[in-house]
Amino acid sequence: EGKVMIVNKEFNFVVINLGSKDRVSVGDEFLVSRAGKPIGDLKVEKVHEFMSAAGFAAELKDLIKENDTVLENLLIA
Repeated sequence: EGKVMIVNKEFNFVVINLGSKDRVSVGDEFLVSRAGKPIGDLKVEKVHEFMSAAGFAAELKDLIKENDTVLENLLIA
């Protein structure tokens, strides 16, 4: 489980606080939620040791916020 650290609405991606140290890989999918309610899906595009960049669908750009929870999407993985 991790958190959204930065939301880039111009390019439809977020930075999350999970990285290669957490076994995150390019192509991994995560579910974003807030207060236990699902918001949408992320797909990891770049991975660094302590953080990753993940893209999202354009319609989610006004829904995803910093500090939202990210969970590995086990339904897809």
